[in-house]
Amino acid sequence: MKGIYTVVSGAVAQERRLGFISNNLANALTAGYKSSKAVFEGVLSSSVIDVETNKEDNTFVGTYDSHINFAEGSLVETGNKLDLALQGDGFFVIRTPQGYRYTRNGQFALNADKTLVTHDGLPVVGEGGDIIVDGREVSIEKDGSVFVDKASAGKLKLVRFAAKEFLRPVGRSLFENMNQENRELPMVGSSVNQGFSEASNVEVVKEMLDMIACMRAYEAYRKVQQTASDASAKLQEVVRN
Repeated sequence: MKGIYTVVSGAVAQERRLGFISNNLANALTAGYKSSKAVFEGVLSSSVIDVETNKEDNTFVGTYDSHINFAEGSLVETGNKLDLALQGDGFFVIRTPQGYRYTRNGQFALNADKTLVTHDGLPVVGEGGDIIVDGREVSIEKDGSVFVDKASAGKLKLVRFAAKEFLRPVGRSLFENMNQENRELPMVGSSVNQGFSEASNVEVVKEMLDMIACMRAYEAYRKVQQTASDASAKLQEVVRN
């Protein structure tokens, strides 16, 4: 039946959209989290053939990409000396078994070796290697310089990217740079704020409204699909009789 692929693919698209919305809401309280949404397009697909007319159905709805909103979240004062928030364009660099990853979540801690790490235990990268905090008083300057008991303990590696569209989320508030030509650049005109964390930029009310709209659209697609299925079944019954 002409157009049925549009209806089915439209319902699938709404399911995917709902997945993004649900993930945003689940991370509404995650420090440094950046909201994302699915991007859809109508596709001309020679692989989608209407079985009744043997012609191409060229109104298939496909998932084109995902868009990440890198807008800054608000700063929340925590008083924790190891909580850091970036103001401006930039990322902390985290060392993982898979290589460097990037984050805006600056809620850090110390491991048993006094190394500055994420709450998952991944080391925070400094310009000269890992940051060791072995002392009582920790002071972190606006430029990322770290002092322990007034002695230098290194400087945080802070970077930015000219093309953030090549950054993809890989979980735990981390991003991976998917394009090697999109090189790390020094952070410029931004600052580190000690004792603060950056809130998620999820707009909860907007996400809730989008969820309602998404569920209504999905129900509409399903009703059209059911109506088309019933009509096709009745037509086949008439033909047989």
